[in-house]
Order: sequence, then structure tokens, then C-alpha cells
Amino acid sequence: MYKDLKARLQETTETPWDDAYAHLAAYKAEKGNCLVPQFQITYDGFALGFWLLRLRNDLVDGLLSEDQIQRLDALEFVWEPREPHWEKGFAELQAFRAKHGHSLPPENYTTPGEHYELGEWARAQRLTEGNYPREKYQRLCTLDYVWDLMEYAWSRAFSALEAYKEENGDCLVPDEYVTEDELELGSWVIKQRSDLLYNYLPLDKMLKLDALGFAWAASDGSALTLHIPKKK
Repeated sequence: MYKDLKARLQETTETPWDDAYAHLAAYKAEKGNCLVPQFQITYDGFALGFWLLRLRNDLVDGLLSEDQIQRLDALEFVWEPREPHWEKGFAELQAFRAKHGHSLPPENYTTPGEHYELGEWARAQRLTEGNYPREKYQRLCTLDYVWDLMEYAWSRAFSALEAYKEENGDCLVPDEYVTEDELELGSWVIKQRSDLLYNYLPLDKMLKLDALGFAWAASDGSALTLHIPKKK
């Protein structure tokens, strides 16, 4: 087995570095990541998976130039795949965002083909927020990962309310109003009035709504009184 590995690694040296890099760039363009399986062979017989293994060895041995390292970094090459499950999840989330425009897969979402449980993986990352490795946290933030679902939902509804006002000239959203992307904006507006009444609505959100010209009057014509604390 060891001799076979050495032979495979040696074979990759026969292919010019730029040609091998082009194979990796093509894989990234197709798959959305550089997590190449170890035994991946390209259409022309190049052992791409073993070349990646060689790259990591060459980095340790100081055999890669700064230009080569920068070019690999530009492809988001994973230098130390110590946690393949996390890297797999991150790569799938990248692909999901590229296709859907956001990083919020449903909890029961599985990827086409491989049926990878991406929804469960994405949910699991939120469970460790506050004690999350900084490097992983920063990488997820580059994908606009949603850490706080409640805050995300509120911000999404507020944006929908802004769009409603821009189109209609006011914030008098009908109780049954639903947006084109199936957001029950009318129900959300009712909840904001209720939350204010029972002191559940944070001051910053109340002020944000008020600045937008939010209709604090309920559907029956009654109005809620704003009690804004004075600054000390």
C-alpha cells in the first residue's frame, strides 16, 4: 500500500503544475469546492486526488512558491482537512448559496444526488454558537450564514414592510396580506402591535418601526401609545 501511494504521488510530478492546477480549477467550477476524493481521476487519466495530497506534503516541505500558494488559496483550497465532515458541510453550503442566493436550507433539506443532510448540518452549527472556533465562524460569515433565526426572521419581515411602504405609501398592511415569497406580513404586523402592548418588543425595534411610519393603530381603530424611555 505504501509503495502504491509513493508511486501515485510520483506519477503526479509528470504532469506540469499549471495543467494540474487547471484540473483543480475545473473541479471547483463544477462542484463548488476543492474537496476532491482521494481516488479522483480526471477524464484524461490524471490522479487529481493524489495531486492534492502531494500539494499538502509540498507545503510542509517548503516546495511550493508563494504564487502557487496564493493561486490555491484563491480556489479556497483546504490545506488541513482534519475535519472532513465539517468541510463537506461547508462546501455543500457554498454550493447551496450559489444556487439559491442564501445560506438557510430547511432543516430537513438533503442535497440532490448524494442526499447529504445539509439542513441538519447547518442547524448543528447554531447549537455551538458562542463557543464556536473563530476560523470556522469567520468562514461561515463569508456565506452570510444565519446564526440567529429569530433575528433573521424579524429583519426579513421588516425589509418586506419597507418594500410594502415604498409601493403603497404607508405601513397599513391588511391583516391577511402575504408577500410573493409567502411571508405572512399582515400577521407579523399584528404581532408587533401585540408585542409592544405586552412589553415584548425591544426598544431598538420599536424605534426602527416608528421611524418607518409603522401603523401602531390596530385594525379596529384603537391605537397603542408609545412609551419611549428618556435618555439619562
